[in-house]
Amino acid sequence: MPTNNQSNSPVPTLRPCKRYIATHSPTGQSIYAPSPAQVYNVANASFGGMARSYALASLPANLTHDVDLKAYTAESGPTSYRRSEIVIPSPPGGGGGGGGGGANLVVVDLKPGGVSAMHRTASVDFSVCVVGEVEHELDGGQKVRLLPGDHIVQRGTMHRWSNPSETEPARFVACTLPCIPFDIAGEELREVHLPSPTKRGSKL
Repeated sequence: MPTNNQSNSPVPTLRPCKRYIATHSPTGQSIYAPSPAQVYNVANASFGGMARSYALASLPANLTHDVDLKAYTAESGPTSYRRSEIVIPSPPGGGGGGGGGGANLVVVDLKPGGVSAMHRTASVDFSVCVVGEVEHELDGGQKVRLLPGDHIVQRGTMHRWSNPSETEPARFVACTLPCIPFDIAGEELREVHLPSPTKRGSKL
């Protein structure tokens, strides 16, 4: 998701998400670690925004000495909480089996009537509606409406998100995992973002 600016609350009528990260004390006791407030990246102000709730540089995850936590809470770096990528980039020197880096957990808040750009990423995404209603539309015109608890398993498909309500906000939570690029009708899967619609119902 290309980003133009950042916000702590792109949809003021939604209660801000709280993210709790569990770790260990020096004596081995389980504790909650300090963590920064959610930072939403806003690519399309009429849509809402996306916040990275956690990210891992590679899988299996390396939790030794909290290296993952330190990387996430840093102000910069590929897994920083401030970054806007949907898929974690490949680590330096390759890795990831040709399909990118690790895991990315994101929260997406949608304004009433908000519509995202049509896009695809080289990933498999598990997206769960948690507030309101969310529509998921494929480039072939098929569309489903998600209610809280409903979810999409997305496998590199071209799609867009929208909030069908003109009065109520919506939210979904997604975990994205990179996939190895594969052939789709003669073209190799790659990340694509088409121009954003200006309002709900407009065509690309």
